Parts: sequence; C-alpha cells; structure tokens
Amino acid sequence: MAVDLGKAKKILSSTFLDDNEGVSEDEAAALIVKSEQQIKGLRGEMAADEQLQAAAQIKKDLESGYKSAIGYEEAKIQYLLAQIEEIQDGSVNPDASV
Repeated sequence: MAVDLGKAKKILSSTFLDDNEGVSEDEAAALIVKSEQQIKGLRGEMAADEQLQAAAQIKKDLESGYKSAIGYEEAKIQYLLAQIEEIQDGSVNPDASV
C-alpha cells in the first residue's frame, strides 16, 4: 500500500497527529495492529448490519431495470456499428450511401 501522508493528515485529527509525532517504531507497529483489528471488526459489523443489507438490496433492485435498459441500448449501438462496418466494407448493400 502506497503511503499518502497528505491524505492521511487531512483525515486524522490534530490530536492524533500531535500525540503521535514522535512515535517509536514499536509503538507505531502496535497502533497499526490495533487499527487493523478495528477495521476487521467494523467490516464484520457492516456485513452483519441488516438495515444496511436491506438498503443495498433495495438499491440493487431499483438499479436492475436501468441496467437492463442500458444494456439493451448498448447492444443496439454495437449491432448498428457492426452493420455500418459491413456496409462500409462493401460486404452488405454495396449501393448504400453511408
């Protein structure tokens, strides 16, 4: 993982930054382990959150109609581009003006 110190400083509180300005390598490693454990726990809570899961399913259900319509329109474009290519290559309807 690339270190983006500028981004980290924008997110972190000034208290955290001040408290950890002269942190030792061992202290930093211990804080990293603690943060990784926090992340794991939060991800677990997020995965178990029924309200969040229900909202995600609602979003998925609402998007499905749009995605289907978009896919249909994209398929039309691809088909028609292929038709134009065939016409321009002369393999179909050589008398067309396109």
